[in-house]
Amino acid sequence: MAILVVLVSTTPLWSFTPEDDLTAKAALLMDAATGRILFQKEADLRLPPASTTKVMTAILALESGRKLSDNLTVSKDATRVPPSKLYLRPGQTMPIEELLYAIMLASANDASVVLAEGIGGSVERYTDLMTKKAHSLGATNSHFTNPHGLTAPDHYSTARDLATIFRYAMKIPLFREIVHTKFSSVNSLAVIKKKVVPRRISVRNHNRLLWDYEGALGGKTGYTHAAQRCYVGAVQRDGATLIVAILGATNMWSDAKHLLAYGFDNYETLKSASQATQKPVFSEGSSRQRISTANLRGDNQRPKSADGFILQVGSFRERERAELLTQQINELGFDAFIDVNEAGRNEAVYRVQVGPYAELAAAQEVAQVLLAKNGQRSLIRQFSAAREGS
Repeated sequence: MAILVVLVSTTPLWSFTPEDDLTAKAALLMDAATGRILFQKEADLRLPPASTTKVMTAILALESGRKLSDNLTVSKDATRVPPSKLYLRPGQTMPIEELLYAIMLASANDASVVLAEGIGGSVERYTDLMTKKAHSLGATNSHFTNPHGLTAPDHYSTARDLATIFRYAMKIPLFREIVHTKFSSVNSLAVIKKKVVPRRISVRNHNRLLWDYEGALGGKTGYTHAAQRCYVGAVQRDGATLIVAILGATNMWSDAKHLLAYGFDNYETLKSASQATQKPVFSEGSSRQRISTANLRGDNQRPKSADGFILQVGSFRERERAELLTQQINELGFDAFIDVNEAGRNEAVYRVQVGPYAELAAAQEVAQVLLAKNGQRSLIRQFSAAREGS
């Protein structure tokens, strides 16, 4: 298992700091080529995914073995699902390919149900297959109970799972073509007074990045009151492709653009650091410099006695969770502390940190131990006492 090592100056040349400035409850940035994680925030927190669910709905349909030209019939149950939808009518028929464009561009909930019923035989069976497929891809923290993403008990995913699922989906040529399409139209057939009447419906992609972000390849948006703004998508620049997954955001597009800019601006550093962690970092007789610290520190109480590298192990809104993790790390023999930062609206972010360490190898060694003994992945940052104290 790899440790995420990010060598980031604590005084960046730009104002965005991922863990501070995101509005999302959970987020993840992935290198699509390797699957390596470049940034994560609460990546394994189970949250309602809203219409990002439809990525898995599409995967299952594309891999069902059915012909894309096969017509599926609209049921009464499909027409009763709440918007967004095409307002299909019972008895209408639509080809599978048209339904796929409808769910991925217009986020049509009724079209999602038509796919589930027509291919799976029932919504229940189809969503069970969705969950099994997700788990087979390694997205084991996801569970689906409907094909559209409307809020329901026991329907959830995570930022890590969404990125994993989307990375897989982008390997399917037709999926890539669909999500990259800005405008299209879908056709359905209805029988009215014994006559077959065609109906043509225009659909527009909800993914704003296709219009205003260079290199956008496609993605899927989502929103419900419970889920808030959600997004998963991919962008390619200078030969690198990044996947961003966001759940529970209030400003989804700002979060996505900031994370992508962070990833592309720091890509070589993040990539090199991530690759370096694949090499063994344990050496016989290796030493680590530890600086005794208090368990709780405010902005003016960070370590001032040495430069080097510091491990950020977790970031929490609840102080109790941070204190519990700090205690667990201290019991392993490492000097952990809590760095308190204002998050606005009378809220605070409690970051559990360990160190600093004079050498990168020492910090990597501690990160390996924390992962092995406590299951905690660490983000390693450059630390300067002079900068931190300024």
